[in-house]
Amino acid sequence: MKADIGDGMELRDSAEAVHTRRWQTIVKYGGVFLLFLSALVGARWAWTLAFETVKGPPAVSGVLDLRGQGVESAPIFLDGEWSFYPGVLLSGAGTRPEPALARAIQVPGNWNEAVTGDGGDSAYGYGTYRLLIRTDPLERPIALWLNGIEASSEVEINGVPAGASGHPAADPAEYTPLKKSYLASYYEAGETELEVLIRVANFDKKHQGGVLQSIRYGPQEVIERMRGLSMQFQVGIFFILLLHGLYACILFLIHQDRTLLYMAMLVGAVGLLIVSGYDQVLLDWLPLNYTLIAKLRLILFLWQNALLLLIFRRLIQAPVRRVALQALIIGVGAMTACLLLVPESLVLGPDMRQAVFLLGLVPIVWLLPVLVRMIGKLRNDRDLWFLLLTASGFLANLGWRGLQSGETYSGLYYPVDVLVTIVGFSTYWFSKYFRNARENAQLNEKLKREDALKDQFLANTSHELRTPLHGIMNIVQAVVHRQQPDREGREDLERVIQISRRMSHMLDNLLDMVRLKEERIRLHRERLSIQSILPGVLGMLRLMLEGKSIELRMDVPASLPSVLGDEERLVQVLYNLVHNAIKYTAQGSITVSAVEGGGNVRIEVADTGIGMDEATLQRIFLPYEQAEVGRRDGRGLGLGLSICQQLVERHGGELTVRSKPGEGSVFAFELPVAEGIESAAEAAAGLADERLAAWGGEIQADQLAYGDMDDPAGQTGDLNSLSEEEPEGGRLHILTVDDDPVNLGVLSRMLGDRLYEVKGVTSGEEALALLEGGGWDMLITDVMMPGMSGYELTERVRERHSELDLPVLLLTARGQPADIYTGFRAGANDYLTKPVDPVELRFRVRAIAAIKHAMQDRLRLEAAYLQAQIQPHFLFNTLNSIASLIHIDTERMALMIDAFASYLRISFDYLNTGELAVLSRELELVESYLYIEKERFGNRLTIVWEVDARIGILLPPLSIQPLVENAVRHGLLRKAAGGTLRIRVIREADEVLVEVEDDGVGMEEQTVRQLLGPTRGDRAGIGVANTHRRLIQLYGKGLTIVSSVGNGTKVSFAIPGGQATDRIPQQPQQHNDEAT
Repeated sequence: MKADIGDGMELRDSAEAVHTRRWQTIVKYGGVFLLFLSALVGARWAWTLAFETVKGPPAVSGVLDLRGQGVESAPIFLDGEWSFYPGVLLSGAGTRPEPALARAIQVPGNWNEAVTGDGGDSAYGYGTYRLLIRTDPLERPIALWLNGIEASSEVEINGVPAGASGHPAADPAEYTPLKKSYLASYYEAGETELEVLIRVANFDKKHQGGVLQSIRYGPQEVIERMRGLSMQFQVGIFFILLLHGLYACILFLIHQDRTLLYMAMLVGAVGLLIVSGYDQVLLDWLPLNYTLIAKLRLILFLWQNALLLLIFRRLIQAPVRRVALQALIIGVGAMTACLLLVPESLVLGPDMRQAVFLLGLVPIVWLLPVLVRMIGKLRNDRDLWFLLLTASGFLANLGWRGLQSGETYSGLYYPVDVLVTIVGFSTYWFSKYFRNARENAQLNEKLKREDALKDQFLANTSHELRTPLHGIMNIVQAVVHRQQPDREGREDLERVIQISRRMSHMLDNLLDMVRLKEERIRLHRERLSIQSILPGVLGMLRLMLEGKSIELRMDVPASLPSVLGDEERLVQVLYNLVHNAIKYTAQGSITVSAVEGGGNVRIEVADTGIGMDEATLQRIFLPYEQAEVGRRDGRGLGLGLSICQQLVERHGGELTVRSKPGEGSVFAFELPVAEGIESAAEAAAGLADERLAAWGGEIQADQLAYGDMDDPAGQTGDLNSLSEEEPEGGRLHILTVDDDPVNLGVLSRMLGDRLYEVKGVTSGEEALALLEGGGWDMLITDVMMPGMSGYELTERVRERHSELDLPVLLLTARGQPADIYTGFRAGANDYLTKPVDPVELRFRVRAIAAIKHAMQDRLRLEAAYLQAQIQPHFLFNTLNSIASLIHIDTERMALMIDAFASYLRISFDYLNTGELAVLSRELELVESYLYIEKERFGNRLTIVWEVDARIGILLPPLSIQPLVENAVRHGLLRKAAGGTLRIRVIREADEVLVEVEDDGVGMEEQTVRQLLGPTRGDRAGIGVANTHRRLIQLYGKGLTIVSSVGNGTKVSFAIPGGQATDRIPQQPQQHNDEAT
């Protein structure tokens, strides 16, 4: 129990000690604050003494005797008893107004009693102030400095107009109020008497009017210097405040800290108060009327005090009294609205001014406990000293203005208090900034160390994960191809492969990020065509659009100039940007556009996806950041855009983004126009030409490449000799496609003209047109081309040519999996990564050519084998028919034996394995076959021949007979009544048309597609398919089949050329039912 009591006493003593120390701190630093305040008051007093204006003798009964007063060197005040003429606006030199009209009035002072004459409180009216000044003979110009005259005035000196502020008039409709500082100057050498008339009118301010501030009198140059100095101080302070307000606004827009906004508003209010008071400098800049100036000053006074309170409370983090603060702000706002809306008479009345003063006093009273709290925190935050300096400057200025009662203050403008306030605020901000900067620098160093450790960990992890990941992918792919699982199992395994590839892509991004940070990525800049690169990039990403209603668009003008950049990295940037757009776009469109401007090419990727809010935009380019708004698939590490930004910056550009939620996003960057820059191919070709000239043309074709053409060790010599051996099948016809003619020339020289006949074109459209003519053994195309990319060209080629009919070799700047998968999916046979090595190119071409040649041989052997494989029922039926004719018609039997022998001879002829045969031989085989079938089926089979006897051409062997046999067996003989078979061989333009037409049962469209498809899994129609493929190989075009169920079938093909000869093929007229 005693222990508990002891503990309680110790806690109480400790709390009392803390309380005591806190009050000691407040008293200590409060005393320092009072010293600050006293120093500022003393400085103000010293300023007043330094620029003091001599009082001089007072005026008596409208006369002021200044003779012998020495006013030639210093100004004096013209205070005292002036003559006043109420209701009269006197004018003119030498006038002698009636003395009975004059009244004595004290200057400075309110004219209420004098202007009305009845002792009323109203200050409305007009009149003239008159003062006669007796002085020593004038030796230089003199001037009056007038200020604070309500509400308009004009000055005459000895009948000469000397100055004015507004326009006083007896009629309120003609009177113009303006309360502004001005000078009235006069000079007449030797003059000893000056009659000063000041005409004044006031119909605006009911409680106050007349000359309210002392009037200075003195030499003109002295008065002008004093007034100019005062106005310069005011303008200087105003622009200093304006500058501080400007940077506070800028910082607010950047950091969105309301304290900065309050600061900008406060310095703006103080600055406007300064230039709208004192000498009213604001009226020299803006034509504001009298009432508006009065309202403005009252409103600025209110908000100045309220904003100061808000700033100090936020800076010292005072406890939030939300209700009280809201009540204050609402009160200030309501008073502001009232000042703007109430009539002028109320705004200028004493009641409204008193209400404004009392409301403006509330924040100042509230500020005092805030200052006490600030003093208590000085032990922990030394920067608060500067805020105390600020508060002392503001309170000193406010208190002095209250003591001087603003309306009668006639001293020179004093700028020190405001400067102290500005310096205090600025020093506080700078001190806070540098302290935070030091702390941030220390934290930044610590974060850098942690970040380096993280990057090293990720890099090591990526390297370690790649090997097992690739092993998983290879095993799964082997299972898919070897075991042929069911549909559901296959989908699961393919999903595993897809996830593995995604993970591999993430690992590549991690490694790229590490390489970028370690400066291990080097750019190989060259001249690039955006028109060439974009189609290839979009082609790689079209697979991602499956199941989405998204349209990929490309808007690039054909006249767009080339840019300077690294092709591989530029493709990576575009791929990542479009990939990101697809990921966050459910439907709509994604447009990639490019325009030229200012020596740069601006590239934009715009989508109609979910968009991003401002918070996301602030961090979208940071590593490991991803969007959290709207829908996203949750995949990836958030590195793609960060990598893009760094790669663009290494190209000298900047990746920007603009976006709004629900409206999509637009990513944009610029690349410099490649003016006078050679492409890599041009540089290589130029170097090759120089060496050819220097070495007398002895350089080998293998030394012409996109990359390095040196082989100092001679390591490729043996490979060169092997690669120059003639490929199987003889000289190859190769079609090369690249939008850059220089690249085409380099490829042609790399392959050489001894082993290969190379034809180059610059667009996919030209290539397709040439392929229509047939006769090509291989297609080599660049991936990145304008209009039609290499991927799209490959897809178009595969619509008519299989991988074995016309091999396609792709040239790509990148060897990334995405590029390779896209190429193979489009139908490519192989790919090479640029810069192309000539030896590797020729070996790849030789290997592909060998496969193609083997396939051609297989097709020809297949045709011969099919023809040699005479079906047993055909053989037995023919022999039975011959046996039957022995007893019926021996002549017909002999003819049938002759036809059968001819059919067998041609069917087993070795010429069937050749590439071409004469038309007459083909027709002879068809004639023999049809004669046998005609003898067997009689009237069920009608044959019509339409053969131009002058045509003598070469065509693939066994190309007509399978069509005829298919028409007879599967078309005519399936009808009970049989039908007619028409065989037509005619010339049309520059080609020979071969048609086999029947009116049999016909075929469905699906059956036609299967016959002409790339592969046939069953034996039915295999002869037709074989003919179709051989025709495509030779001529680029295969069979054309027109058929409908019940209406028959027409099968045709065209042979280009076919010049007429003198040889007339043997005509089968002896067996025809009809002939032409």
